[in-house]
Amino acid sequence: MSCLLADPLPDGVYTPEEAAIIRYTQKSTRMEPIDAKTYADLEAHFDAGQIVDLCLIVGLSNMVNRFHATFQTDVDATTLAQVEAGNREPGVCPIPLPNQPTN
Repeated sequence: MSCLLADPLPDGVYTPEEAAIIRYTQKSTRMEPIDAKTYADLEAHFDAGQIVDLCLIVGLSNMVNRFHATFQTDVDATTLAQVEAGNREPGVCPIPLPNQPTN
């Protein structure tokens, strides 16, 4: 698996459907305008209801992530262990974790 943060996405790593979702998600998360090409790429694979669902899921995820980033909420031990384990998997792009506070 390649890095989801790559821009542009590497060729041949994601299916066309996955690439359309990732590109939409990148733009939406960065609060960039959703241009005609991005929307057309979604329309090529998904119906209007599925695009609405995608928009709602991405928007809700961004809201939750911004809330947690603002209040620097603790991550439970199980989730933290899974993230850290995933960062050590070969081929997985490690997204840097925020610095852990020192006591």
